[in-house]
Amino acid sequence: MKANHYYIKQLFIVLLCLPSLILAQDTPTFFVQVTTMHWNLDDENFSFNDWRDAEVEFHEKVIMQNEHIVSRTVLRHHFTDDSSEILFITVYPSWMAIEQASERNEELFEAAWTDKAARDTYTKMRNRFYVPMHSDEIYKTIAGAKRLEELDLPLFYYVRTSHFKFPEDEVENEFMTLLNTYNSIVTDNNDHYKAYYPQVHFYGADRTEFVEVFVTETLAELEKGIEKQGSLYRAHWDTDEKKAAYNKVMNKYLSGTHRDRIYSSVPELHKPIEPIEED
Repeated sequence: MKANHYYIKQLFIVLLCLPSLILAQDTPTFFVQVTTMHWNLDDENFSFNDWRDAEVEFHEKVIMQNEHIVSRTVLRHHFTDDSSEILFITVYPSWMAIEQASERNEELFEAAWTDKAARDTYTKMRNRFYVPMHSDEIYKTIAGAKRLEELDLPLFYYVRTSHFKFPEDEVENEFMTLLNTYNSIVTDNNDHYKAYYPQVHFYGADRTEFVEVFVTETLAELEKGIEKQGSLYRAHWDTDEKKAAYNKVMNKYLSGTHRDRIYSSVPELHKPIEPIEED
């Protein structure tokens, strides 16, 4: 059995009918693979510390050495509808890098555990923390991210999933123009958020997904951040006419329903994104 069972071994390129307004962005993009694993709650000897030690060993010997992986974050359930969830979020510089990273993981794994018996023992030990069931989704980043500065402490990740509509009368870049305006006025000026990541579905079960991730140090900061979003919005769109114009565009492209989840990070398993060097 291959040790790296988290990653999709073979992916077929699917041309999705995302609106041109989302894809036509002149900004660097990344591909974000979200692998949702589930704790083995039937393991009576389960130990979080043992799990963390096993994953840290793999993280240091494989993930941190893999040049095809831009960054990685591991999130635990905090307030979600499934307490067994644990998310492995891996960021790649391109679509092709996903398969390249998977192959490189295998090479690094075999280099770190040179003896097959040792690899099998480690794999069995590591796999016992999870049930076999898992799911994979891949998203594509869009403009507007506020990147996280490295912090050596657990953080809270508020994940809001909205859903696109696909109007026949879409106007190129109309949604992104308003979203970028909103973020420049509201999200970028919200000092309660340590980071913000917007992304759209690329490969998986629901092509309508629009995912926004807000990162804070505490739940109290998250609550304050949500409140400040509202106050900054009302300060700029300060008349009924302005609010109506804003809502008209947003309601054209978003269904109005969304799902909220909160996770907490495992800092020992974080691979930070390297700063982009400017010319």
